[in-house]
Amino acid sequence: MIMAKLLILMAEPYGKRKIIFETSIAEFLVLWDLVYCNYSMLHLKTKMKPRILKVYKEFYDEIESIYEMLEQDEIKVYWDYIKNYKMKGCILH
Repeated sequence: MIMAKLLILMAEPYGKRKIIFETSIAEFLVLWDLVYCNYSMLHLKTKMKPRILKVYKEFYDEIESIYEMLEQDEIKVYWDYIKNYKMKGCILH
């Protein structure tokens, strides 16, 4: 689901500059992890155009500020769930 939401954001629906992005905490943690990992890769920073790097840095800063607002105990519970879930017939158990 997170990928579908990101694709919609990339399309900038209806030419809007600001879009409300609703996500669950579990989806947000996956997004945070992706953004954090990508931003920390030096070779990606050197290959990005300065304009794109600036926008990505702003996105990274916003994601990081939201992450810091979450309670650490709650984050741990969700990470444990994400890392340990099992699929059975396309249903999480």
